[in-house]
Amino acid sequence: MESVKGFRGLLFEPSYENEVVLLFGLLTPYLRDNFVIDYFSGSFPDCLMIRNGERIGVEFEVLASDFYAHKHNRDPNLPKCKMVVCWRNNLQQKTIEKNGKKFLKVVSKGQEHHIEILALKEIVEQLKEERSLRFILMGKRPNPEQAGEERFFNQLKGNVKAKYSLVLRLYDFVKQKEEFEVRWGCGRHWFTLNFHVKKWNVAPINIEGNGRVWIGYAGNPAISPWELPNETQEKLRPMFNHDKPKRGKQVLPKWAAVPLKNYEDLDKIKKAIEILAEDSKKYSLLWKR
Repeated sequence: MESVKGFRGLLFEPSYENEVVLLFGLLTPYLRDNFVIDYFSGSFPDCLMIRNGERIGVEFEVLASDFYAHKHNRDPNLPKCKMVVCWRNNLQQKTIEKNGKKFLKVVSKGQEHHIEILALKEIVEQLKEERSLRFILMGKRPNPEQAGEERFFNQLKGNVKAKYSLVLRLYDFVKQKEEFEVRWGCGRHWFTLNFHVKKWNVAPINIEGNGRVWIGYAGNPAISPWELPNETQEKLRPMFNHDKPKRGKQVLPKWAAVPLKNYEDLDKIKKAIEILAEDSKKYSLLWKR
């Protein structure tokens, strides 16, 4: 471990809301605006502050998307919240910019609210680059339960041995594709293997540790409202029967299961990967605010 002698700050990047609060306190002398902390309410919004002489409500989150995850966009006190202080803004596609500041546009009960997002990660990096000031010593906190190749395949083998060799072949196939990057994740119950398209910066194909394979045609509209190009969807959906009418209406699922029981299924998924690789060179994702 790097020596902490003479260092003042956080050992690791914030992974809890209270750590974001502590980091904000450390950074207040270096912020563009003048903040005076009045009190923490214990409810939404977390804190009442005086910013440049104006009294505002401030909510603290680790990620900007936690604002939606915690359903603050539906809270009756939404008009009182003027700022979200977070570690990282992962809602770039839902963020608007005004006067050099970033805002989250939230519509509730027919009213539009512009809530400023203050991402501390950007400030920490700027201070490190411009003034050689460090507030995070070690980067991300090590996670002994972190997802990875070994954990994923051990879980897969323990749950569905029949699919183990098929997924392994698919994994080896994608690793050879320069258009893709393999990323590992962890859901509530299963580790995940994600095939990430580099140019688009999204993962349209994911495999869970229980052997389920999913293809994503669109992202979560609250966090990352992307959608695969229409040309790509027109090729992929018929391959997996994801464009069939249901009860007289055209139902086009955003995320749908893909069978992987035999080599025929494997070849279909490989073909889908080829399509994603080629189309990422020709088309751009569709973004919807």
